[in-house]
Amino acid sequence: MNETTSKTKRLQYVDIARGIAMICIILGHLGNPSINRVVFTFHVPIFFFITGYFTNNKRRLPEFAKNKLRTLIVPYIIACLAIIILGTLLGAHHGDAASAFKGWLSASLYGSGGSYTVPFTIKGIGAIWFLWATFWGSIFLRISLNFNKSSRVAAIFGLFALGYYTRKLFWFPLSIQAGACATLFMYMGYLLKQNKDALNSLPKEAKIFGFGFAFVTWISFMKNFQSFWLVNCDIGRGMVDIFGCICACAMVILISRVIEKKLSFIGKPLAYFGKYSLLILCVHIVELDLFPWWRIAWKLVQHNILPATYLSQLVFIIVGKLIIDLGCAFIMSKIPFVRKMFGFRN
Repeated sequence: MNETTSKTKRLQYVDIARGIAMICIILGHLGNPSINRVVFTFHVPIFFFITGYFTNNKRRLPEFAKNKLRTLIVPYIIACLAIIILGTLLGAHHGDAASAFKGWLSASLYGSGGSYTVPFTIKGIGAIWFLWATFWGSIFLRISLNFNKSSRVAAIFGLFALGYYTRKLFWFPLSIQAGACATLFMYMGYLLKQNKDALNSLPKEAKIFGFGFAFVTWISFMKNFQSFWLVNCDIGRGMVDIFGCICACAMVILISRVIEKKLSFIGKPLAYFGKYSLLILCVHIVELDLFPWWRIAWKLVQHNILPATYLSQLVFIIVGKLIIDLGCAFIMSKIPFVRKMFGFRN
């Protein structure tokens, strides 16, 4: 989530799109069906899409893999250490520190986004499954760039099929199946980059028609939403929803460009949080795994601080999450040691 467009310049609208998507990831973990049918259409896939857009074969594979380990897996380890420490302290408060430590340690080592009970109990680590999936997807895409175009397409679809069908049998460690499915979305981003000039040269009428078609497709995807959980390679209605997701990503990027040009007072903070979306994700996963929001909201209701309605509690939790996740990430982004650990450039 902290990929740069070049050594000297970032594309602001790309960071705005990241910022929008990161906020939507936070909202998507509220468990509200109405919110989910909107944000789940694009919020994680657009990060894969953008990663693919900036992937190339200029670096040799060992150097490429080393960079991905530094920018994705080191932050994963840092976030896991924070979860293990704070989770163990919380467990000690409830009288069972050993069980809490063992549970979060095993979740960290397995790297699964969700929890499973078959063939054995797997405790999910939560939202930072995305880091492992991005790592594997990036490696798979980079390897495929060494193939000829026909073999590359076959490899991409083969990886997607492998991830999709094996997830019904057994969930592998380190979210490797999610990474296999993510490769398809990264490849679409890569294709966009390769054909950017041709798309820019299209007549204005064709562009208007294309974005109109994408918008209608996105609305239809939201209206008919069933499931689209890349955390466990659930693709909902299959290729129909994949196409809907790509249209959704295209529309969010278009909206981001409009915000950049017309609404800079909104665009600048969104771009900032998009630039540091990796840091926000790591703060968010600690908050998500350890902070009992609904219990806190109910306590406030019992003390007549909040109205006893679902909507009032939901609004309180949304505001609280955004303040903590964005606020802590903003403060941490100013600390040189944190910037160095997360690989952010000055």
